[in-house]
Amino acid sequence: MRVYSLINKKGGVGKTTLTENMAYVLAERYGARVLVIDNDDQGNDSQFFGINDPQTTLADIIMEKASIKEAIYHTRYNNIDIIPADLDLLSANVQMIKDEEITNKAFILQRALKSIDDKYDICIIDNPPHIDISVTNSLVASNEIIVVTEPQIYSIRGVEQMVEQIEAIKQLNPNLIFRGAVVNKFSSTPGSFTCMDKLRTVCKLFSTPIRETKNKLRDSATKGQTIYEYSPGCGFARDLIRFTDELLGGE
Repeated sequence: MRVYSLINKKGGVGKTTLTENMAYVLAERYGARVLVIDNDDQGNDSQFFGINDPQTTLADIIMEKASIKEAIYHTRYNNIDIIPADLDLLSANVQMIKDEEITNKAFILQRALKSIDDKYDICIIDNPPHIDISVTNSLVASNEIIVVTEPQIYSIRGVEQMVEQIEAIKQLNPNLIFRGAVVNKFSSTPGSFTCMDKLRTVCKLFSTPIRETKNKLRDSATKGQTIYEYSPGCGFARDLIRFTDELLGGE
C-alpha cells in the first residue's frame, strides 16, 4: 500500500477537495482500493463521504483506544473506505502533547497501517494546516508527501517552510519521499506563471497545475458529489486526472 500525505501549513489551498476527488479518480479510473484518512478535527472528508457521528475515529487509533480495523468505514463509493475524524482528534492531540514519551507516539499510525497493508492499494491522508502529533504520525506513516499550494507569491515562503519540516521528519522516517508541490487554483495569468517560476526555485513542482473551477467545485460539494459526478468535463476534473496520472507514472 502506498501512503500519500497531502499537506500545507496554510489553510484554504484545496487539500480536502483534492483528497476527495483524487480518491474517486484512483478508485474509478485505476480500480485501486483506496483508504482515505481524515486527519483534520473539522471532519470535512468524513462528512463528504457520509460518515456522521462515527463511533470510532482516528483519535481512537492515535490514543490506542481502538484498532485501525474498528475505525474503517465503507463509503457509498466502491473501493473507497475512510477513517473519519471529529473534534475528538483535537483532544487527542492536546492529551498526547503532555506525554513524556512523545517521540514513541509518532509511530502509532505507521504500525496501524502496516497491519492492513494488504487490504488497500493506496492510502491518502488529508492533513490540517498545522503540525501536531497526529500530523507527525501521518508523515511518519507516509511513503510520499505532496505539498498543495496556490499560485500566490505569499505561498512561496510557506512551501519553503514545509520543505524544512519534511526534512526534519526524515529523522523519524528516513524513507520518506517529498514528491513535490502541486499548484492548485491555477489561472492562466502572468502572475500565476511568475509564481510557478519562483516556486520551482524552492522545490520540485508537478508539471500539471490544477485549474480553479470555483463555482462548480462549490456546487458539487453542496450536492455531496465529486466533480466527476457533477461536471466531469470541467478544467479541474481534467487537470486532476492528468495530475494523478503524473503522480502514479512517476513511481
